[in-house]
Amino acid sequence: MNEFDARVPRGTLSFRVVTQHADIPAFLELAREAHRESRFSYIPFSADKVAKIAGLALKDDKRHGIFIAARGYVPVGFAYCTLGEYHIGTDVLIATIHNINVSREERQRLAGGRAALGLLNRVKSWARARGASEILFHVTSGIKLERTHRLAKRLGYATIGGSYAFILNTRS
Repeated sequence: MNEFDARVPRGTLSFRVVTQHADIPAFLELAREAHRESRFSYIPFSADKVAKIAGLALKDDKRHGIFIAARGYVPVGFAYCTLGEYHIGTDVLIATIHNINVSREERQRLAGGRAALGLLNRVKSWARARGASEILFHVTSGIKLERTHRLAKRLGYATIGGSYAFILNTRS
């Protein structure tokens, strides 16, 4: 039994940090769903890579964070972030959100944005507690980009550039 099973009322939204191996199956399924829906769905999904990411977070929670949102006992979203130095600089830590996704079903609820808001707030608290100077939020999934942009702006994220893709091979 995981922490979502008995402690949270059925319809309540809750959040937790992935801290135990029992959390990995929920993270794996949420990542699989996010991948299937994203613009990267043509790339074969790797459960092994997801498990490796989870292992890094379990081994080093100072540098890797995974957060799960659940409605009652059902996981409905996740965020994965890391903390490190700027690749050509020193002495300043930057948090990077590599992936954040809320299930399609949860996004369609009247209060669907609350899961994303809660996950982003958990990342912010995690990064602040580890001494990060900023959080980079890369949005490349192709899912609800306008909605994500509005939420990020509302939370105080500044636009500092853009994401571009040059497709070299046609997708089958």
